[in-house]
Amino acid sequence: MNNTIKNVLIAIIAVLAIALIAKSLLDKKEPAIDPATGTAAKGPLAESGLRFDGYYGQRVGDLFYLIRFFPEGRVVTVNGTKDVEKDLPAYLVRETRGNPGLGLHNVPVSLVGDSLVFVTHPEKGEIEYRGVVVSGSMVRFVRHSHITGTRQLMEYVFHPDGSEPSQQDGAEVVEPS
Repeated sequence: MNNTIKNVLIAIIAVLAIALIAKSLLDKKEPAIDPATGTAAKGPLAESGLRFDGYYGQRVGDLFYLIRFFPEGRVVTVNGTKDVEKDLPAYLVRETRGNPGLGLHNVPVSLVGDSLVFVTHPEKGEIEYRGVVVSGSMVRFVRHSHITGTRQLMEYVFHPDGSEPSQQDGAEVVEPS
């Protein structure tokens, strides 16, 4: 009886190992394209699964949160209300200097394992973002305000250049720990 269980466990482990190898061989990602050059993106974020030919957006109530990543390891964030919604994507460029009073930031982003991490510095305190690339069309972050202590689960949906922010509403407040 013990030999049978041992053989079954070995067979299960072997099947799982084969499935893992097959998945890694089939999950070859196409290189991201840097729209500024039209060539394969280079830099610490180039192989992260992020897209660089547009921005990611999230609507929470009347506020729009937009972020755009650049392969060299930068992220530009901006937020605003419905009144300025159509103007927001124009701020998401490499050269943005940032203006914390307007909710506009250009900060470094780190890739730690499979997690993206960056911090913005509004006029008072800081907001930390930790998240992952969910798919080619979504990134998910926990947005932790060190100002208020709140955490929000934010799911940003990708919008190609030239499109408008999504009308979809949805951020989940996560209890502070």
